[in-house]
Amino acid sequence: MNRRLSPVFPIALVIILNALAIPLNAQSGREDYDDADPWLGFESTRPAADSAAIARFLNSLAGTDPVVCQLAVSSIGNHWGPGDSDNRIGLLSDEASEHASRDALGQSVTDPAALSLLTAVLGEQRACVRRAAARMLGQSHSPEAVKQLRAALRRGNPRIRESAALGLADAEDPGSFRDLAGALKDKEPAVVRMAAYALGDLEDARAVKPLGELLGSRDPGTRATAAWALGEIEDIRAVDRLKGLVDDEDPNVRLTAVEALGEMEDYRSTGALTGALKERDVRVRRAAAQALGEVEDAKAAGALEQALQDRDPVVRRLAAQALGELEGLKRAPARLVTALSDGDPELAIIAARSLGEIGDTLVVPALASAYRSEDPRMRYSVVSALGELEDSRGNAVLSLARNDRDQIVRHKASEVLEDREDDDD
Repeated sequence: MNRRLSPVFPIALVIILNALAIPLNAQSGREDYDDADPWLGFESTRPAADSAAIARFLNSLAGTDPVVCQLAVSSIGNHWGPGDSDNRIGLLSDEASEHASRDALGQSVTDPAALSLLTAVLGEQRACVRRAAARMLGQSHSPEAVKQLRAALRRGNPRIRESAALGLADAEDPGSFRDLAGALKDKEPAVVRMAAYALGDLEDARAVKPLGELLGSRDPGTRATAAWALGEIEDIRAVDRLKGLVDDEDPNVRLTAVEALGEMEDYRSTGALTGALKERDVRVRRAAAQALGEVEDAKAAGALEQALQDRDPVVRRLAAQALGELEGLKRAPARLVTALSDGDPELAIIAARSLGEIGDTLVVPALASAYRSEDPRMRYSVVSALGELEDSRGNAVLSLARNDRDQIVRHKASEVLEDREDDDD
């Protein structure tokens, strides 16, 4: 049976929003050997919230409009308000009295009674309160909080197990791998999906095999979550399995599979991704164009050139951008050159930049003509592209651009010409 919260205690909504806006101070369970923290050992020593403060906070969340509650909880760990520094600059004149509560709720929760209270509401009927408890437990990163989350993952109530998996996703604790992998076999799809999500956040390559097995689930939500998690892990062993989902019957699964293949940046996915450019769902076509730019396989050039005629402007822009990211592309596609005069100014700008990246000097005359644009951003992009191409036929335009009516264009042209003069010396 779920533990009932005590009657709602009134707290100003600003405390709810501000308290969740600051990150809970704790170190992640993963080590990054490239980073050194000057503040290590001297983190904030402000008092953390005790069980009474946590109870008031949760009750306040429970008493708010569900949408407002979700908005508040989604801000946990984000900076988006004033007063994060010690000097309190940016606060309204009557906010100071609420700052002690805000600061306390923003610290890593370590009080045993508070941790127990958070664990007790993991099965709350109101999803927003469950999410708040799960996230505060996870972002505590304390051994006791992780221990309670792992234990909750084995409870009989499926809502508790799902919330526990969410908390472990925030904790990012490598020691929880076996618990989460075991939860992939839970009888409740919601628990399985959340465990897969948490494993994606862990980015542990050991999860590739069990997550790969979920790609064959009959539940489309499970297939999509497993595909997303594999994309987060970025292990190319999953490429072949993910390619099969590009033709899945569910559009969200297809979309997630395409995005995951883009994250992996493996050339073996080129065929599946170029096929996805013909998908009826515009979200999938957009994702495919972007993913092909991440894979950078020149074999995608033909399909991307065709995509420049897609009925969706975003697909056309992403295709133009992807063409500039392909490795080893020797010749600029004709339709990319034509796009310099497209009626969509954003597409024209992207085309100019991509032509500079490709490096085909045959496009210098077309770029020179495009400099006549009234749009200073387009003229800037043309100058930048001519600088990349390093072809003397562009010098006339660059000299003209040195006196452009836009200061930024003038500066860029002067910079390019000076670099060329230095190279000639």
